[in-house]
Amino acid sequence: MECFFQNSYFSNKKYGFIKGRSTVLQLLKITDDWTAQLDSRGQVDVVYTDFAKAFDTVLHQRLLLKIKTCNIL
Repeated sequence: MECFFQNSYFSNKKYGFIKGRSTVLQLLKITDDWTAQLDSRGQVDVVYTDFAKAFDTVLHQRLLLKIKTCNIL
């Protein structure tokens, strides 16, 4: 897993499936950000997306190569 961080495969905005960065923590952070923005009379725009089919477009051979490079397989 350390290989993924060393090679910047994970963004600092990535939550879930990473130790110490749960999806609950992400929800708390975004709620805090939105609240701060609204308290300062700012605007909050939200776009919801459905990633249900996201892995249908993954280049699986490239993903496997990256996994092998990190000695996971």
